[in-house]
Amino acid sequence: MNWKNLFVPGEDFSVAQAKEYMEGRSADAYQLLDVRQPKEYEQGHLAGAILIPLKELPGRLGELEKEKPVIVYCAVGGRSKAAAQLLAGKDFASVYNMAGGIKAWQGHQASGPEEAGLEFFTGQEEYEDGVSLAYAMEDGLQEFYRSMAGRVQDAEQRQLYTRLMGFEDKHKARLLAEYRQAHGPEAMPEKGVAGLMEGGGRVEDFLARVDAHLHTKRDILELAMALETQAFDLYSRMGQKSEKSEARALFLRLADEEKMHLSYLADEMDKVLSQGVSPLEGK
Repeated sequence: MNWKNLFVPGEDFSVAQAKEYMEGRSADAYQLLDVRQPKEYEQGHLAGAILIPLKELPGRLGELEKEKPVIVYCAVGGRSKAAAQLLAGKDFASVYNMAGGIKAWQGHQASGPEEAGLEFFTGQEEYEDGVSLAYAMEDGLQEFYRSMAGRVQDAEQRQLYTRLMGFEDKHKARLLAEYRQAHGPEAMPEKGVAGLMEGGGRVEDFLARVDAHLHTKRDILELAMALETQAFDLYSRMGQKSEKSEARALFLRLADEEKMHLSYLADEMDKVLSQGVSPLEGK
């Protein structure tokens, strides 16, 4: 392949522009493409990113939609610039290179290999199966927050965990209502894998790994934002890999809801930071 013939000028996005673009659109309105190597992706990636290493991109163009905008990133912007030029030269409608790459990104990142959290997902799930799986994961995260609330003595910290549990209550109620539309007013989603939580981890594993001494509201919000980022990433990947259109739409909608939760948590974090509270002081 003559790469030079494929290179045409592309458009650069700053990190701030890329973030604003993605925050203002649903997860299904654009494609976020990571052209780094799998080990780099595993160590940290932007939530919802599709991994196609640069050297593999010419042979995997069919995995991307030409009519849907693509934001490409790498570590610092060199590989993504080449990838963006390649895509533009192959008639992709809108291609943007994120200048500065992930090293310039300010915000939470997802972590883990491309298949992380997909152990119980086949891509062949029907809509009702997707609802059951999502309900189980929402229930697992709620149980995690409930367990964390039981660890703290401070009333304000406990109240924050209770508010986080409320997010999952709303999700579960909506999923339950949808499930019952198809299966009757008393039906309950299948329990699925016990202890599985949003983002793909297990409740008991997270409880064992999380620092038992979360000192402040800031600590708790940092934890919640990390978990919601993983959930956004997992739902996005499930949507991308789902071969059933209704299940795909469900998972991408849930990804958008996780993005909204992240926005809310970021606002809460700004309030905490504006109060000038040190990580080792008060609430």
